[in-house]
Amino acid sequence: MAKIKSTFYPFSAVSHEKKVVLAYGIKSFIETKIFLSQSEDGLNFKNKHEIYIISESGKRKRIVECGALSFFAYGSQAYLTFQQVVRGKKQILIARSDDMLNFKLSKGVSDLADMFPIISNYKYKRNFLAYFGNKSIQLAASDNLTHWHSTGALLPKRKDFFDDGALLHVIGSVIVERGILVLYDGRIDGKKSYEIKIGCALFSPDKPYSPIWRSENPIWEETVEKKKYLVRFLGCAIVDESLHIYWSSFGNEFFVKTINLASSGLILIKNTRQLKRHASNPILKPKSVNKWEQDATFNPAALYLDNKIHLLYRAIGENGVSVLGYANSKDGIAINERLNYPIFSLAENLRITKKKPTLVSPYVSGGSWAGCEDPRATQIGKRIYVTYVFFDGYNPPGVALTSISVGDFLSKNWKWRKPKLISKTGEIQKNWMLFPEKINGKYAILHSITPKISIEYIDDLEDDDIVIESMKKPGIDEHRWDNVVRGAGAPPLLTKYGWLVLYHAMDKRDPDRYKVGAMILDYNDPTKILHRCNYPILEPVAHYENNGAKAGVVYVCGAVIKDNTLFVYYGGADSVVCVATENADEFLKELTSSVTHASKKSFLLDINNK
Repeated sequence: MAKIKSTFYPFSAVSHEKKVVLAYGIKSFIETKIFLSQSEDGLNFKNKHEIYIISESGKRKRIVECGALSFFAYGSQAYLTFQQVVRGKKQILIARSDDMLNFKLSKGVSDLADMFPIISNYKYKRNFLAYFGNKSIQLAASDNLTHWHSTGALLPKRKDFFDDGALLHVIGSVIVERGILVLYDGRIDGKKSYEIKIGCALFSPDKPYSPIWRSENPIWEETVEKKKYLVRFLGCAIVDESLHIYWSSFGNEFFVKTINLASSGLILIKNTRQLKRHASNPILKPKSVNKWEQDATFNPAALYLDNKIHLLYRAIGENGVSVLGYANSKDGIAINERLNYPIFSLAENLRITKKKPTLVSPYVSGGSWAGCEDPRATQIGKRIYVTYVFFDGYNPPGVALTSISVGDFLSKNWKWRKPKLISKTGEIQKNWMLFPEKINGKYAILHSITPKISIEYIDDLEDDDIVIESMKKPGIDEHRWDNVVRGAGAPPLLTKYGWLVLYHAMDKRDPDRYKVGAMILDYNDPTKILHRCNYPILEPVAHYENNGAKAGVVYVCGAVIKDNTLFVYYGGADSVVCVATENADEFLKELTSSVTHASKKSFLLDINNK
């Protein structure tokens, strides 16, 4: 670990005009000279130049001692704030420049006791902003950099998380595509070492006091010996796909911690890597000529068999009863065949009332008052099993199971086995599905994902006495986007990483909008979550996802992998069938990436280069 001169004092590092600007001082016996240096990659700093502080009288101000110096910019102006001791009292002075060379002191003195890292190149309602922390993260605002007012707690410490019991120190803030990324240190000080734990939060760009995501785990954690390092964080910056965290230590050594955005889950800060909607959406719409599906066609199950993708979709017609329709596609997009009659209904099987209730049941969903809803289809051996929501119009909806042979299915000989209710009577149950192969010798039914993964193992699916109790409780993920978890979407898909499960969830901070997430479960013990996305992979933003029976809904019931393409089939606004795709290898690689634990790395700073 190379030391840079003891007279070198790094102060702050911040993003500016697609570069990283480092502000530092070189102290001699009589004064401290201040320099700015820039880097295009965030690692190699060159082309330093000395900057001059100009007093109100127009003369150069000699700086003897300089503390807490910080650089930031807005528009064409660059700013410096730094701490001076005047008559035994600490003051925060402010200087601004049009050329990043001569910084003229302002008349006012900041009324902050300590200087916080001010967000560069961002204002909110004409105010400069600075996040700061103690027992919680707060926000300070000022229209003149002199007088500041602050909010109350925006992000408190969290019990039983990495930032529990520590003071939260804000490292810096970066403007990203999705908002304002704030990094903070939740370190715990021991007698001989620090336990550095770097967390982050994303705040809304339109409401900077409103957090929209917070890291569940540290993006960087490390134990540092106090006798070797006195860690002082200088700021952060994003260059290309990397987040750089800058810090200094004893002897003013200068270091960087580099974190890959994708591998750390921080890709969520960029408007990338969501599933891609197909331009042909919706691929299935209601047919007015068929009375049984003239109102809505949505929430399709999907199977890949005989070189075709088969869709079993929920349909609602003039009588308001949900039934299942059928269509198939060779390429997964264009519909090659669609039957003009329903392939499954409840009229002959589990009984529903023949007369529509006078009063609307509180359990009504999707615009129908009864029927078979939201199918999930799984092939196991020579049979295809379908779970669906059974609703008789009065009692709470439950989950039923039926099946058909693969041969009958492909020949469209709809000989369904008599369905049976497998959930407990009187309980509201939805979103159940089977794994496509036995696990430890038994059939596995996924029946809940909140607050944990719940699976029922069955010896014989033909047993008429199957009754599964599923206890759902509120989730514990207040800090995540999926803090209101609804349930699993498509049946699990087997991948080399484990079981891929897509699910739908909501965010209490963004209510009434169903979004899609993804997770990987352990192959042998699928109650274990190995990987889980830190951001939605599909959100309701298209017009066909917001104009229909229920606005703001993307609801997945089927997915297949064909020719290394992940096809995800979903209902849009409870009205139409849509598809979104992604390269399966790239999608899974990103989902399964974890935080890299790179070692400390010294900066390359040429302090002799003029």
